Amino acid sequence: MADPIPAEQVLSSFLNALDVGVIILDRTGTVVWVNEKLCHLAGLSSVELIGRKARDLPALPAVKTSIAPEWVHDSFWEAPEQHGCRPESASPRYGYSRMENGAQLLSTERYIYDDAGTLRYLVLTVYGSTDLVAAREKILELEQRTALYQEQLSALHARVLGHDIVYQSESLRRVFERALRLARLDGNILLTGETGVGKSLLARYIHAMSRRADGPFMHVNCASLPASLIEAELFGYSEGAFTGAARKGRRGVIELGHGGTVFFDEIGDMPVEMQAKLLTVLEDKVIRRLGSERTVQVDVRFLAATNKNPETLLHAGTLRDDLYYRLAMNRIDLPPLREHREDIPALISATLTEFNDKNGTALRFHPQLVARIQTLPFPGNIRELKNLVWQIASESGLQAGELTLQTLPPELTQTIFAQAPSPPAQAAPLSHPPSPQYAGEAESAEAHRWRTFCERYHGDVYAMAEALRVHRTTIIRQLKKYGVSYARKPRAQRTLLAPSSANGS
Repeated sequence: MADPIPAEQVLSSFLNALDVGVIILDRTGTVVWVNEKLCHLAGLSSVELIGRKARDLPALPAVKTSIAPEWVHDSFWEAPEQHGCRPESASPRYGYSRMENGAQLLSTERYIYDDAGTLRYLVLTVYGSTDLVAAREKILELEQRTALYQEQLSALHARVLGHDIVYQSESLRRVFERALRLARLDGNILLTGETGVGKSLLARYIHAMSRRADGPFMHVNCASLPASLIEAELFGYSEGAFTGAARKGRRGVIELGHGGTVFFDEIGDMPVEMQAKLLTVLEDKVIRRLGSERTVQVDVRFLAATNKNPETLLHAGTLRDDLYYRLAMNRIDLPPLREHREDIPALISATLTEFNDKNGTALRFHPQLVARIQTLPFPGNIRELKNLVWQIASESGLQAGELTLQTLPPELTQTIFAQAPSPPAQAAPLSHPPSPQYAGEAESAEAHRWRTFCERYHGDVYAMAEALRVHRTTIIRQLKKYGVSYARKPRAQRTLLAPSSANGS
């Protein structure tokens, strides 16, 4: 068995491997060890340095000038008494030397104590000015590169997704941050949320931010494909596979998506028997065209979306359990617009900018119109909001100017005011449960919000109407719809009438 390597030799090897200079002095201020990097920086050999006193170092011929802590020139163990504290507990102290060979050295100090608290050694770490400049330049380069990446990421968002990717709310920020993390991986993802919340947009975003961004993005709307043709559309077919087939056959959507992403929109509307065939593709990444016995290997990432509650689909048997668990390797739920109303002004602005760019107009919405739109229920979510903005801008007949509630055409005024506004989110107490994602529970949540809103204004429909800037009949209609009790007279009149009522009772 080989003799163990002495600890001193191991320590010397480690210190000589460092890319900074190291010089060690004992408690008498005598140099006891230097590493190879220090000798290289100073232009001195270890023989010239070891055994010298710290106070003698500035007088060496190789040293042009030296600025060091004043007490290094003597026995530095007196430093604690001179400064009234242990040296390392004070602010860091620096030394500076300019060498005859042109090198500029910056040193920092570290004190070593024994178990009894006695000062034993001083360790100086020495950096060359070229090393410091190079490090600073590297940091600046990395900072500039990071800023450039951020700019490129923003530009990529705008180029791929146009004005659609607009959000300011914390809930959507978390959604897109998580989508970006998952995009960098290669697992399947299931997107859920009500109609119009932006599932297709998020799918394109995930593809654009993934390593497959240069590959194709194939969007399959499962609800629009006839059951008789869906297999041929997805898997393709060979020559003569069926009557009317193309002469040379045809590649299917999945095969066309090789190297990219295939997005199954409304996966719950895909026939169950087709889901079983799709499951095989997800597991083995192999397809076989209709009428062919040859299999084709495909490199595809699968995304899927549904506007229905997946658990409801599973319970009803319209979505296979095994397919769901393969697709829902990762799941992202997009909140409905009513849960992030703070994004509505920004969405209106972005949509209006898009309208102006495409039509050469210069229209803008009055803040009161924006505020009124912000109170609408929007069961169609972002898609409905964008359609409304385009409709208002189109029907205005103006090329420039500000659109207000008063300038709206009668049919649009009726459209906006016929829809009962949702009470402001801030009217609800903090203990109010969040609005559920799916339509089946939405009505009870809205009833809770109206009841809370009504209680806040003590049942005064006049006050509620004034708060939402709508006619009181609109408020009454909604309160009746949800069975919420209200007062038929303004609160001020009830207060005036109360004493006479009491006297007559």
